[in-house]
Amino acid sequence: MAAVILVPSAIKVFSPSSINALEDKIDKVTSDHASNTTTSALNKVIGGGEKLVNTLNSSLSQQSSTTQPSSLYELSPQYVTKQNYTGQVFAKNGNTCDISVPDMAQMINGQQELTHIIELNQCTMNPGEPVQVTTITANPNAPVVNPSSGIQVTPYSSNTDSNLPTLPPYYNVVQLSAQNQGNNVVINYQDSTGNTKSVTVTMKNNDKVLFSGTFYSSKFSTDVKDIPNTPHIIEMTVDNSVYGTLHASVYAPSNIQNSTISGIFTR
Repeated sequence: MAAVILVPSAIKVFSPSSINALEDKIDKVTSDHASNTTTSALNKVIGGGEKLVNTLNSSLSQQSSTTQPSSLYELSPQYVTKQNYTGQVFAKNGNTCDISVPDMAQMINGQQELTHIIELNQCTMNPGEPVQVTTITANPNAPVVNPSSGIQVTPYSSNTDSNLPTLPPYYNVVQLSAQNQGNNVVINYQDSTGNTKSVTVTMKNNDKVLFSGTFYSSKFSTDVKDIPNTPHIIEMTVDNSVYGTLHASVYAPSNIQNSTISGIFTR
């Protein structure tokens, strides 16, 4: 029996083949509608995902741009200026070291320091050991940190594979020491290669020059008498045929009788 489908304003009889064709069309329309519906929903999900990713990226970008370093030592290298100096531990009390850094000497209250002295807590170095002292200053274009300057103290290493700084080779060649014997000081200098042309020596305290002289030898010893019990410094300028001009110093605080202090060298 033929199927009958009622269409408004007309009654039409369909054969089985027509019905099958119509059913195929209905299925296609239904499928296309479902596909369009699914695609539309998927586009909405993808679109929502893109908005979510964009929102997260924007949030992370804002967070990154608003995060500020909290310390001078967290600043990127382009925002800081560093300067290295050679210092020496000359005294230690418990875990606190006193370090002499001659090249950092400043004018204080109209008087030039003999040397600049740094007090370092939790110190693992020993008296006589040289150290690298690094001043760190934030550049004008750096993010604001407080304080804007600081100092790092690093021991030297004899291992070239270490991350620590290593002493220059002339430290194994030239030696300077001062033996404090009561009111007298014996200054000793030695260049194991014999390449020293001359050495100019100056000893001074805050009041005056206590001794000065020039020696034309790679090894010498001189005894300076009647040294007052006040802080003083021995400075040397060495003319060496291999290393050029070297500068050496020994800082001696007061009340340091009967002790020997080794000098530090810089170029």
